[in-house]
Amino acid sequence: MMPDVRRITMKFIRSTDRIFDSVGVRPLGICVFSLSVFLLVNLVSVSNSVIRVEAVAIGEIVHHPALVASFATDVFVKQGDRVAIGTPLVELSPHFIDQKIGRLDAQMEQLINESKLAQAQLLVKEERWVAPGLRLRPNRPSLENPTSDFYAKQIESLRTRRDMLLSDRDSLLIKSNFDGIVKEVTRVGSSVAEGDSVASIMPEFAQEIVAFVAPTTDPEAIATGALVRIVGATGPECSNIGMVRRRGAAVTEAPAQLRNFLGSKIHGMPIHVSVPSSCLLGNGQIVTLDFIKSSVS
Repeated sequence: MMPDVRRITMKFIRSTDRIFDSVGVRPLGICVFSLSVFLLVNLVSVSNSVIRVEAVAIGEIVHHPALVASFATDVFVKQGDRVAIGTPLVELSPHFIDQKIGRLDAQMEQLINESKLAQAQLLVKEERWVAPGLRLRPNRPSLENPTSDFYAKQIESLRTRRDMLLSDRDSLLIKSNFDGIVKEVTRVGSSVAEGDSVASIMPEFAQEIVAFVAPTTDPEAIATGALVRIVGATGPECSNIGMVRRRGAAVTEAPAQLRNFLGSKIHGMPIHVSVPSSCLLGNGQIVTLDFIKSSVS
């Protein structure tokens, strides 16, 4: 019985081999071909609904400018230190502000004295101008109120400037606005012009994601407001949907983290995407994005 089964099996195999030889293919080739067709169909269907690209998470350096011209009296951090929001970075000297406040105080005192003198001189002159019968009337003609208003406005202007300087004095202690790492910081004794940065912080986590796409990319998929999904990022919050914030108008070189499969540089239009709320991506981290077509919000 067994020899018959074996003979029938071998006969079937030889028959199928003759069929495959006649068409020029083998079973393995048919399997590979079928699998390739299946993958191609799925790839086409996916590409019709999303555009998948690699991108890099970026956090821009945050500068901390001086509100007034001064010089540093204390520096509380050094380059490479990790800081939190509210950490003191640099304290500036109040020397120049105190000088300005002193000059304003002197000007206000001078105006007050001039106002008193002008009022006294005006009273003496009006004694000569106004008839004796009109001097005690409430509505008598007088330049007393206009003169008083003239000096009061000047004094009020100086007082407002003084209050602004006092506000600037309170801001001489510069604190960090972000959690991150100190990139640069000024030195003790260094002069600082108004608006110059005294310290810069590299945020610990990225504030946006930047992808670089070909200029021929479907404009609808990368339009401002289009929805974007982060693929493969750790953390449940990163599965939330991001949004295109803006896009560049010209082709630029991508950061060094992004390379093609040959290791060459990548060029493309930068597309800036928001990081989903509570999704923590490290600076420079590479992520995969799916731009969802027909999803402009």
